[in-house]
Amino acid sequence: MLGINSNINSLVAQQNLTGSGSALSQAITRLSSGKRINSAADDAAGLAISNIMQTQINGLTQGVSNSNDGVSMVQTASSGLSSLTSSLQRIRQLATQASNGSMTDTDRAALQQEVTQQVAEVNRIASQTTYNGMNVLDGSLGSASFQVGANVGQSISLNLSQSMSAASIGGGVPAAGNTLGSFSVSLDNTGKAAAAPGITSITASWDTSKGAVSYTDQNGNAITDASTLSYYTATTTGTPPAAAGDPSDTLAVAANANATITQINVLADGKGGFTLTDQNGQALNVTAATNIFASAATPPATDANGNTTLTGETGAQMVTDIEAVTDAGVTTDANVVAQDKVTAAVGTTIDKLSTSNTVSQIDISTKDGASAAMLTIDNALNAVNNLQATLGAAQNRFTAIATTQQAQSTDLSSAQSSIQDADFAQETANLSKAQVLQQAGISVLSQANSQPQQILKLLQ
Repeated sequence: MLGINSNINSLVAQQNLTGSGSALSQAITRLSSGKRINSAADDAAGLAISNIMQTQINGLTQGVSNSNDGVSMVQTASSGLSSLTSSLQRIRQLATQASNGSMTDTDRAALQQEVTQQVAEVNRIASQTTYNGMNVLDGSLGSASFQVGANVGQSISLNLSQSMSAASIGGGVPAAGNTLGSFSVSLDNTGKAAAAPGITSITASWDTSKGAVSYTDQNGNAITDASTLSYYTATTTGTPPAAAGDPSDTLAVAANANATITQINVLADGKGGFTLTDQNGQALNVTAATNIFASAATPPATDANGNTTLTGETGAQMVTDIEAVTDAGVTTDANVVAQDKVTAAVGTTIDKLSTSNTVSQIDISTKDGASAAMLTIDNALNAVNNLQATLGAAQNRFTAIATTQQAQSTDLSSAQSSIQDADFAQETANLSKAQVLQQAGISVLSQANSQPQQILKLLQ
């Protein structure tokens, strides 16, 4: 039916033209923005998922940056520790030099001057090694937390609470197995110190008339050089042996039948004490006293089994203990005099060597102080090395985290792209289609709008 009040064809053409116009506008928007979803109207669910992913991507990216900051802090601290190690190594070298018997006290005093400067350098490094205004080696930073993940709780901590100042490192006890001292000792067949080994066993017996222990070698010769043995006394009361030479009251201290002990090594036990080994590394069965027992009138203790315990002094007397094996149930110290002053001096420092001072207390102006300084520096270097190991492990962890986070961020970006980004091939085709429809729609709408004019010709 032909009519002039309603132009249905024009309305249809307009509707189609509007649709093609919207499609053209959408294609142009997507192609110009590069995104498939430009508003919630395009894909509400997709937009929500994309936003969540973007949050994670941003967090992971920042986590990578935070990890890299952690690496920078660790590298700063590690560099400071390397410089600190150089100073400690120099101090130990000076202490080793000062420990040499050829050095005079004047020489050691001169070496101490450089030690003082190196200690000051240790303190300078500890107090001035900073990262972003924070000191990383004086212990003031404590435990630093690094947010390396995108979410709450995804962080790691780095403990920097240990101060590396000279007053804070070097103290404590030597690690188990460290050699505190080593010296040679030998006796001739008269019991006197000699250049060649001779005694293979020592017999200790109690002389009630003198209130002291007498010692003889395997040949029955008295050990006359061991004057300090008169200090051996009992720690508790008990029934003493009857007299010197009584077989029931004699304690045999037998050395290895195949070899005489020619060297004694003093090793730290890691608890502030020490153990003794011979030149072959065999443990010496020694109960070393830790103080001088001055009660000479008190006889040695004898337990219910008839076993007698003798105790001795500290210092040089303890370090010259040479027994290898004692009779079953008997614990005794057999002391001999060292063969020279240098060897004897080793013994006087054993008590000091069992514990160590801090680096700030190092004094190598004496031989004993120089020996103690080496242990102090060893303890300090252990502390530095432990912190270096901690920092190295932390740096590797930061690096691994950054690599992992970057990979996760890449995967999420890829997933987000498949949801949000526009497919240019498809959108280009849509644009071409919309343009053709627009052109056709405009042409058809023009023809539809001209239909009423054609109807008017019927009235002519």
